[in-house]
Amino acid sequence: MLFLWSANKFGKIWIDGDSFRQIVSKRLPEGYYCQEVSFIGDENLLNIYITMPENGNEEDKVRLETKFKDIFTKSGMVVHINWISIAPQDNPKTNPIWTLPLFWAGAAASLVALVHLGLKGILWSLFAAIIGYGISWILLTEDGKKQVSVMMQQFRR
Repeated sequence: MLFLWSANKFGKIWIDGDSFRQIVSKRLPEGYYCQEVSFIGDENLLNIYITMPENGNEEDKVRLETKFKDIFTKSGMVVHINWISIAPQDNPKTNPIWTLPLFWAGAAASLVALVHLGLKGILWSLFAAIIGYGISWILLTEDGKKQVSVMMQQFRR
């Protein structure tokens, strides 16, 4: 997502939120996760939403806040970090996979598919899913469109 930072008679300055999110994510220790980054251009305010693990302590929070303020204040931004705690039921490290409802839904769907479709039917369904994904990737993503244009140039030669 692009955020408008400033506009004047020479043009506008836009900031890429995903790039800021990557900058933050690369500098986070194990167990921490950058959930979202937002920017309020009128106030030069960069909001960073970081999910911290259950064992996160205040020292780590203060150290990370100082680190990100040092990085972004050089650009004239005010940094505000919002800390989000992981709920125990949302932490995949504490819950085995068989305790998740999605696992049991997938298991039930697989069993019904095996009974009704048989192994041959399931393999054909997977084949169709792979083909559908491939075609949609080619038609809908930038990388796919680039691959098509490269192939078209090869055929024209």
